[in-house]
Amino acid sequence: MHDLRSLQRELLHRHGPQGWWWPGEEPFEIAVGAVLVQRSRWEQAAISIRNLTSAGLLAPGPLAAADEEHVRELVRGSGFPTAKPRRVQALARWVAERAEHARALGDAALRSELLSVEGIGAETADVISLYCFGRPAFICDEYARRVLRARGAQVPGSYPAFRRAVAPALERGAFSVAELAELHGLLVEEGKLASRAAAMARPGPS
Repeated sequence: MHDLRSLQRELLHRHGPQGWWWPGEEPFEIAVGAVLVQRSRWEQAAISIRNLTSAGLLAPGPLAAADEEHVRELVRGSGFPTAKPRRVQALARWVAERAEHARALGDAALRSELLSVEGIGAETADVISLYCFGRPAFICDEYARRVLRARGAQVPGSYPAFRRAVAPALERGAFSVAELAELHGLLVEEGKLASRAAAMARPGPS
């Protein structure tokens, strides 16, 4: 796997500091956004978050107790109108009932508990672990996969296999939580840049 410290320096020079990259001011807002953005664009998720905020539902207790049909209308723009309202309410119930207890858990136990919540898969669990609970996590998303492959790394196709493959490089890099968030933001920016370059290079219709 690529030297992630060298990669971080390269991308920092190209894109500049990204800081605490994931959008959102509060942990619960970040977690809800991580669920709503699944297989969607951030612009769509942001509209749903604004709708929840305007309705007074961007808080664990109110969202968990809200009528599902009302939540469905508020988050419809994020797609998957049956699944996503149910998922954000499942997340809200978990936060209301378990989040304080979860803060005392080890990193692996916290991730395991997050994965038990409906609608939280491996990538979303890592986002919430990193950005909401301040735990060390590398987001093995498509941007990271694209950037590392472009530099010759053998990146497995599945998320769990990618996570296992990158673990030794992460251990060698000895990243702090803040540095992992920075690295994630840098990989996203580089991945977007590579995607735009590839799109421009594709021949148009003759």
